[in-house]
Amino acid sequence: MPDRLEIDPAILRQLAGQHEQVARETREWAKPPVEWLANFEPTYGKIANPVKVALERYYDARQRAGEALAREHDQTAESLLKAAESYERADAESAASIGRNEESFTGVPAGTPAPSVVPPSGTNSVPGPIGGALGGLSGAPVAGVGAAPEQSAPAAQTGPAAPGAPISAPAASAGAGANSGTNGAASAGGPPAGPTAPSGGLPPLGSAGLPLGAVGAGAAGAEERPADQRQSGTAAPGAMPVPVVPTPFGAAVAAAKNKAAEPDYVVGEEVSEDLVIARTLLGAVLAAVEPSVGMAWAVSVMRGPGGAGIFITSNEGRGWMPAGLYLPREVSTPWLWDELLGATESPGSPWEGVADPARVLVEFGLAWGAKANAELSALVSSGPIDPGLRAHLAQVPMEGMVRPAYDVDLRVFTPDTVDRLGLAGSVSALDSVAALPDSRVRAHCLELALDAQSQLVRSVAPPPEIGGVRSLRDRILARLQSGGEVPREWWNDLQEADDLVAAAMISHRVDVGRVGLGDLRVDDEATALRTMAWERRCNELVFLLNNDDSRQLLRDSVYVHEQIVRHPSFVAAPPAVSVDEEQRIHTVPTAGGTEAEMPEPIPATVSPTQVSAPPAVSGPPKNAVAPPVVPPAGVERN
Repeated sequence: MPDRLEIDPAILRQLAGQHEQVARETREWAKPPVEWLANFEPTYGKIANPVKVALERYYDARQRAGEALAREHDQTAESLLKAAESYERADAESAASIGRNEESFTGVPAGTPAPSVVPPSGTNSVPGPIGGALGGLSGAPVAGVGAAPEQSAPAAQTGPAAPGAPISAPAASAGAGANSGTNGAASAGGPPAGPTAPSGGLPPLGSAGLPLGAVGAGAAGAEERPADQRQSGTAAPGAMPVPVVPTPFGAAVAAAKNKAAEPDYVVGEEVSEDLVIARTLLGAVLAAVEPSVGMAWAVSVMRGPGGAGIFITSNEGRGWMPAGLYLPREVSTPWLWDELLGATESPGSPWEGVADPARVLVEFGLAWGAKANAELSALVSSGPIDPGLRAHLAQVPMEGMVRPAYDVDLRVFTPDTVDRLGLAGSVSALDSVAALPDSRVRAHCLELALDAQSQLVRSVAPPPEIGGVRSLRDRILARLQSGGEVPREWWNDLQEADDLVAAAMISHRVDVGRVGLGDLRVDDEATALRTMAWERRCNELVFLLNNDDSRQLLRDSVYVHEQIVRHPSFVAAPPAVSVDEEQRIHTVPTAGGTEAEMPEPIPATVSPTQVSAPPAVSGPPKNAVAPPVVPPAGVERN
């Protein structure tokens, strides 16, 4: 573990500039094609007006999403600039404090250059002190190891950092007599002239971003800029290269690329960089998650003019992900966009219930690629790749039966990763998690489990495959609600029932190998599979209550709860209404002279702020003429 942290304000300013650049590009991208839409009806006629309305809704949603993402980048840039100023101010104050302490001990004002030693004449020269000038170097100072912050050099160094200086310290660009701190920050006289920021910026990735971002290709994927906007290899004169800090996932990708680039005695075979990225991510995911019966995973990479995007999904539910999995922030999921890309008005997605997750990513690539001008560039799966996919997408590098790889641990949260709620959770869910105090975590998780259980039992009929799993959940939730301890046997019974449901789901998944690409449709027969997935999510909510209280427990519970109640096909039935007071029966005379039994209206007490409906009364209205009982004279009854 390093014993110090060196932060360069110039790097922070460069990152801020990249974020500002991305914000501008995102706003430009999000602008709707006003001129094209205005000429849509004259070009295609009024018969295409429904298409125009749908396009206007789409471009409006895209503009709102782009503006929201651009605001996030602007806020990040502002925070980085404030952080750079704060670091420089703290460094200047620290240097001034050290100078005052030195002056109080030595009586020499801080910043006074040390006297240089004049070398005697002759062939042997005596080296000067630290900070002095050496002959033959045009007075360029030599930075000594451990030099105090108050030491000054007679001239600024114009080349790269001198040997012995900290690696992360940038070369000073101030004039003569400029004092620099130990971390490379400039003095209070002015900020340092940092290196020129390259064009481009951080891509719009993650759950709040767009589905097409950038995947860095240089130093282990750490340089996140669009492919067509990467910095050229030639740097400006005097500019210092920006140090890149690789992430754990980026380091794993770099190692995998180096291994793939080794000679394997296959002539003419090229290594696909995107295939290496996808395989590395999928291998790390398989190593982080516990194996489950019938569950498969797939990862794809899409590339376009705006960069590249990584997408992952499983074949359970809407790309469900287990707890304890932390994915890189560059990763997204197609289930964030299926409703926007849906070709039908029916709720749900034709991708749900497909047994092959690789087919889901291919269908997403076809749907989104036409809109984003991107194409599938790599596809990997934990199961076999369907031969039909290989035949239709022969130009796309594919790999099936990917095995777990332990080069990077995705079970540990790092600043460059995000959990499943951060990847697929709604904005309202994230806001509710942030607003909930720690003292309410356990109670809120129990409330989520009870709410999901009650809504599912009330709204969806249980399929025969689930058995008595609902009663097992009711028993555990009742014990937890009363504050009692749940016996270990009850947890084991629920786990066995959950395993049986998972095994029953295998036969309900659909093999779409014979269906053409782009021809999938929502199948009503997937209702049973969808219900079993909801039952498993309810089981997961109950299992989460067996863990210790933590903010991560809250985030996991909110994610699972949304997998049920925010599902496009889930329609919650209203709770049943019970009437406590019995209605009295009385007789009402009819127009024909008979009496009919009718419920007596019960007067309702209505508060000034409430509105009640009038009592429901059955029977003929007042003064109605009853049908004749005796036929008129001369008419025989048949």
